[in-house]
Amino acid sequence: IVFYIISVAAIVALVLLLFRFRLEIKKILTPFFIALIIAYLFNPLVKKLTRKKIPRPAAILILYSLFSLAVISIIVFILPELINNTKELMATLPEITAKYQGMFDKYVTMIQSSNWPLDVKEAIFKEIYNGTTMVQEYVAETLKRSLSTFIETLSVFLDIVLAMIIAYYFIKDAEFFKTSVLSLTPRRWRNGLINTGREIHLILANFIQGQLLAALIIGTMEMIGLSLVKVKYPLILGLIGGIANIIPYFGPVIGAIPAVAVAITDSPLKAIWVILVFIVIQQIDNAFISPKIIEGKLGLHPVSTILAVLIGGEFFGIFGMLVSVPIMAMLKVILKRSVEAIV
Repeated sequence: IVFYIISVAAIVALVLLLFRFRLEIKKILTPFFIALIIAYLFNPLVKKLTRKKIPRPAAILILYSLFSLAVISIIVFILPELINNTKELMATLPEITAKYQGMFDKYVTMIQSSNWPLDVKEAIFKEIYNGTTMVQEYVAETLKRSLSTFIETLSVFLDIVLAMIIAYYFIKDAEFFKTSVLSLTPRRWRNGLINTGREIHLILANFIQGQLLAALIIGTMEMIGLSLVKVKYPLILGLIGGIANIIPYFGPVIGAIPAVAVAITDSPLKAIWVILVFIVIQQIDNAFISPKIIEGKLGLHPVSTILAVLIGGEFFGIFGMLVSVPIMAMLKVILKRSVEAIV
């Protein structure tokens, strides 16, 4: 009993400590997190090459070379268009804002000239004021953050380079890491630890490989769909939609908002077409893509998934929404195995 009390107290203290120093820990662990994603993406291909009698280190370096060529091709052919899309979008933001301001003023005038009771008008204007204040604060904060974009970009680049080095050793010495962890645990716990590790491995593999593949497919479809309905900046908007699609349930809505906001400045009809594009693609995703790639492989009930996304978003923003589901699935496995070990 004393052991379990101390264990629970230690876990609670560790969680509080992690939350207290979460920003510092995030900076330290970011390269390792990226390395884990890279390792899970490259590992299946490395296994295929090793079956053809290619040494594991050579297989990793071959894949790294091909990946580098792909990145260079993207930089040469796609990145300039993406940068142009982004520049055009940023340049037209004042125009988009002015259009929304005109629409907003029109509705305010309409409310003022209406025959609604005075207290109703006051309540509406109060909520409008609160909403516009919140938007202004958000825009100001975004502009402040954009000043440090270059430094953050450089930091991300360095993190990716470091992550690729770490991922090389993750893939190359996977058995060494496994043996090292097992050697530090009592023998009676090793079978349970191996089974737990296998379940967590499957969860991470299914999520990382499945979600990124699905995001790539969805993002490409959205780019094509937005191009067909002649919406401006389809490349950047499709990219946003694909990345947002990683977030379960809420992602498609989050990804659609920027595209609809841009389309409505041209015409309400075009905005309706954009909504239809996103609805059709989401139906294709629900019917064909997710069931084949992702659905049911994490072992979470939809309610648990929604709860995980809300908790992750509340405490850690968009990043929390992206990683909350696999973390919830891993915690479920660890809790389940712990209870089985105790019972």
